[in-house]
Amino acid sequence: MPIKKLSHKPLPAQDLANLYLQLSRLEESGIPAQKAMTLIVQDGGETGKRARVALNYLKRGKLLSEAGTRAGLFVGLDVALVKVAEAGGTFAKVFRQLTQFYEEKAKQMRQIKSHLFLPVTILLLSIFIQPIPSLISGKMTIINYIGATVGFIIQLGILAFIVLHLPRWFHSGFLKPFGGLWDKIQMNLPYLGCWFIRQSVCDFMRALGMMLQAGLPIFEALPKAYEVIENTHLRKRLQKITPRLRAGDSFADAFSQVKGINFLATQLILTGEYSGSLAEMMLHYVKIESETITLHNEMLAAWIPRIVYAVIAVWIAYGILSTGPLTSPIPEDI
Repeated sequence: MPIKKLSHKPLPAQDLANLYLQLSRLEESGIPAQKAMTLIVQDGGETGKRARVALNYLKRGKLLSEAGTRAGLFVGLDVALVKVAEAGGTFAKVFRQLTQFYEEKAKQMRQIKSHLFLPVTILLLSIFIQPIPSLISGKMTIINYIGATVGFIIQLGILAFIVLHLPRWFHSGFLKPFGGLWDKIQMNLPYLGCWFIRQSVCDFMRALGMMLQAGLPIFEALPKAYEVIENTHLRKRLQKITPRLRAGDSFADAFSQVKGINFLATQLILTGEYSGSLAEMMLHYVKIESETITLHNEMLAAWIPRIVYAVIAVWIAYGILSTGPLTSPIPEDI
């Protein structure tokens, strides 16, 4: 009986990392799924709430994959991996892989937040400081000051909300008819487009390697791995792999024909095919590429605040100089 598809927002990356770490340890200890879910319920929070729902399904005789999916513990690619682990009895291995994946994802999110905290704080302070000379000199009323500061912050908040949600609107929202144009722009952005492709291909390789390592046949794993790629243009490039495989090409040959593929990936896949360790080589490439992408992101994270600081300094200086002297000139007849 197919699992009814329910709409669940994925848990935060760190919560998922903690969940899969617990599941892997409990599985290695030989604790049954129902007992393991009972222990997870005790953690509380959103994870505990969903685990309670999953526990109710387990008590009704449902399998862990179905119970976790219905409860929203397993979402997206995780569902397929847990199902494969269930069929092959490789729960511990899959849970460890998912733990590592979400730990890395959570670490990246923490780094982004830590690098952005100070620039955002300084930006907010500068918004309030920049118009003060005009307020003191009488060129701006208190009402105008509030509008220029609080009003500007509200505008920035709306802009940030739009920018953060824009990709989702293009892929599944009211802007979906223009999704193809967005995907094309995304891939052809100067400098950033190359790194976007590398990150997306890395995600594809991670998904495919994890499924192959869990025991899923490649022709069943590929369609699920394609779903990881949201960019339709890049997904179409990768989907050409399947017909080439069916025509008799090796995976390395089929993969090497995809435009924009890293040469190192092709070499490692070729080595993996000859040695009979394709999945392991895929995941090895993912580890190497993830480290490279992380270094690149850290470099960007180090330079973006500097640029923000420079722009803020120029903006404040311009605001002070453009208002003229803060005190009224002394009349000459005194």
